[in-house]
Amino acid sequence: MEQFDNESIYCRKLGHWLTFNYCRRENKGFPCRGIISCWFERIEIEKFLKENYEKGEISYLFEPQPSKLASIIELIEDTKRRNECNS
Repeated sequence: MEQFDNESIYCRKLGHWLTFNYCRRENKGFPCRGIISCWFERIEIEKFLKENYEKGEISYLFEPQPSKLASIIELIEDTKRRNECNS
């Protein structure tokens, strides 16, 4: 599973360079929703996912992605929750 961990790519969502390691664990230990669209030109991402995850663990990756606005709202809500936990 760790064979591509040191590969890096510019993240359009966060606006800076990230390693594959981050991308495959970004979502509470599971891959980022954008992992397929970001990595398909660099590695055989769908093959990687099928070999390393159960179908139920990654089914969300094959569903339509939320709008950018919904993603921004989700990030804001996550940040608020983290700040409340740290208070």
